[in-house]
Amino acid sequence: MSTHEKSTATKAAVGASKDAASNMFEGKVVSMTGGKLVMSNKEGKEHTHTLSKDAKVTCDEASCKPDDLKAGSKIRVTTKSDDKSVVTCVESLNKNTSFKKCG
Repeated sequence: MSTHEKSTATKAAVGASKDAASNMFEGKVVSMTGGKLVMSNKEGKEHTHTLSKDAKVTCDEASCKPDDLKAGSKIRVTTKSDDKSVVTCVESLNKNTSFKKCG
C-alpha cells in the first residue's frame, strides 16, 4: 500500500469513527415507559427517544429488557444515523465502570 493509500485509508477510518460517535450519546436514565426512553445528558438536559422494534438493550453487558433500565443508571444510546430520536441500542451500567461496543 502506498503512502497516499495509507493516508486515505486512515482519513476514512477517522471519518467513520466520527460518524459513529455522532449518533452515540451518554447520560442517565430518567424513565423508561412504553417504548419511550427519557434520558438526561451530561449537562442535565432531558431528551426523549423511541426504542426501535429491534433495539438491543444491555445491562452491564448482559442482554436485558427495556423495563430493566432503572432511573439514575448510566447509559449510552446509539441512534439511527438518519433519525436521532430512534434508539437502536441502549447500554446500561450499574456495576461495570465502562461501556463496551454495542452490537
